Amino acid sequence: MANKCNQCGKFLSTTDGAKCNKCNSVFHRLCVNVSPDSRLPARWTCPGCRRTENKNKSVVNTESPSMGDIFTDASSADNEEKNSAVCLAEEMRLLRLELMSVTREITSFRVELTRMNDNMAEFNKRVDNVEERLTSLEEKNSGSVDQNLNNVIAQLKSDINDREQKSLINDIQITGLPERSGENAVHLTLAVTKKLGLALDSCDIVSAERAGPHRALLSSEERQRPRPVIVRLARRSLRDDIIKAARVRRGTDTSGVTDGDPSRVYINEHLTRFNRLLFYKAREEGKRHGWRFIWTREGRIYMRRETDTAVQRIRTECDISKIFGLK
Repeated sequence: MANKCNQCGKFLSTTDGAKCNKCNSVFHRLCVNVSPDSRLPARWTCPGCRRTENKNKSVVNTESPSMGDIFTDASSADNEEKNSAVCLAEEMRLLRLELMSVTREITSFRVELTRMNDNMAEFNKRVDNVEERLTSLEEKNSGSVDQNLNNVIAQLKSDINDREQKSLINDIQITGLPERSGENAVHLTLAVTKKLGLALDSCDIVSAERAGPHRALLSSEERQRPRPVIVRLARRSLRDDIIKAARVRRGTDTSGVTDGDPSRVYINEHLTRFNRLLFYKAREEGKRHGWRFIWTREGRIYMRRETDTAVQRIRTECDISKIFGLK
């Protein structure tokens, strides 16, 4: 059966305990200040029994204690001092072991912290290398990326302009017709085409109107520049016939079409705003450099210096710059 220490109440083994010869109680050796390695006397008594025995002896011999009692008390005091020293030494030993364990843990923590610092330094080095490579690639490719982006934008603008020009495939533009209030643009168009030798009917014209805002006179004596008439025809073949007839009869004027002094009438394809500006710049540069032929066909702009030279297609201002060496 397991025993409990009569001092602390905890279980103990028979080999580690000390049993009182008088009260038969068992104790931990450290609880009764007995060294674990010391040998107990044959008739060992616990401190409680000794105190009781000493009290009984003191009651009996209150006046003059015997020499045996004096020696017994002295030996008990010596034993208690020895037991206290043993307990203190044991506690110091345990404290030393605990300190050694804490020291090992701190050393391990320092080693782990050093390893983490090395890993962090290596990671930062790799990040710096990646940033340097990325910066180098951005610097190397920034010019090409910008150029590619500009090329894509220019191509998109060209595609949009081509689509817009295709939507005007049945249109013609008549310039030089005097503008008057209450005029009928359809009747003016029929009169002009009749003078060109073409017999059109009103059903051949989808719409006819002046383009752009009204232009005010700068002075009472200045002659107002008329706005062009934009005519949309029912068929593309009609547009081609009118433009062909106008090129044959280049001197066509407004005589017999409107009242007043006759003025030159020009009939051309209806170009988009981008193509009109491009055609104007091409003609100006062509005149400066002596190019004789500059024309449009199907909304496209062409140039040729002489009758025996190659035809140049003008798509953008860059084409004009390349042809004439402009900067």
